[in-house]
Amino acid sequence: MMVESGPNGVGANGLPYMDEDEKESSRGKMIGLVVVLLTIPRIVGFLIAWAIAHFGSSIQYTLRIRALGDDMGYLYTGAVVFTFMVSFLNKFPVVYKGQVIKDGSGNLSSNMQIFKVLAAPGSQPLPYVVLEDEGTVGEYNRANRSLHHFNENVASVIVNIVLAGRVFAFPVFILVCIFSFGRLLHQIMYAEGGYGKHGLGFAVSQLVDTILEGLVLFIAIVSFSGWAF
Repeated sequence: MMVESGPNGVGANGLPYMDEDEKESSRGKMIGLVVVLLTIPRIVGFLIAWAIAHFGSSIQYTLRIRALGDDMGYLYTGAVVFTFMVSFLNKFPVVYKGQVIKDGSGNLSSNMQIFKVLAAPGSQPLPYVVLEDEGTVGEYNRANRSLHHFNENVASVIVNIVLAGRVFAFPVFILVCIFSFGRLLHQIMYAEGGYGKHGLGFAVSQLVDTILEGLVLFIAIVSFSGWAF
């Protein structure tokens, strides 16, 4: 589809106009962002997990890890691989999103897919179809977008809760409560305030997710090394 810039930088297809240089620049930035999102939160999460293990009931935690069995490190390492994969699958589309939707596009950024209207061959292409973002319908759409985002990430959270909870029962209980608060905040602020207002809830829930993953990784390390903390 030929896209030309129109009023206010909107292309003929209804999306923000971006030339090829802008798209290439955005692609590089988004790749960098994905790398940062996949590494820095995990480093922070692991350090917090270490602090929980070190300053908590460390002797009890060590005994529980040893009671799991000599080869359980493989299970826990596999879980870390799985949760990293879930995270990658959720963040990789950002590379392409940045070439379709500009920063500062507001609620347009809530769209997970961009649809087209089928037209007869040779007819003028119609603008793309996106979610309604105004009024109560917009709030409904964003509330469901938040729900879908939860569904995208919950598999790794469940795995981490079950496995980390075998050793760190009380800390995991506290983390689940914080995670739940973050997700509630995410949905309410997303629906009521629009795109961007959900950021705090997103940050809280994502941090807890990485801490849980850090606990699972910590168990794997201790299981393999025999290290007592």
